[in-house]
Amino acid sequence: MPSGEFIQELILGLHRRNGGELKTIDLDLPLLHPSLHLDSLDLAEIMAAVEQQYGLSPFDAPVPPRTWRDIVTVLHQK
Repeated sequence: MPSGEFIQELILGLHRRNGGELKTIDLDLPLLHPSLHLDSLDLAEIMAAVEQQYGLSPFDAPVPPRTWRDIVTVLHQK
C-alpha cells in the first residue's frame, strides 16, 4: 500500500474513533490540526504503526515533520 494511503487510513481510523466524521484527509494539515480530532497519544499510535510498517521514524529526519505530507515525503525517500 502506498504510504499516503497508509497514513490516511491510520488518521481516519483514529479520527472516527474520536468522534470525527471526515471522509478524506488533507495531507497538508498540521499533524495535530483540531479538525482531525487527534491528540499527542493518537500521534504516537500513528508513528508506532509507521515505524512498524516502514522501519523508520519520520521524526528522525533532519527536519521534523510538521504536516502529514512531510511524513509521506520522508517515507518516499526511504
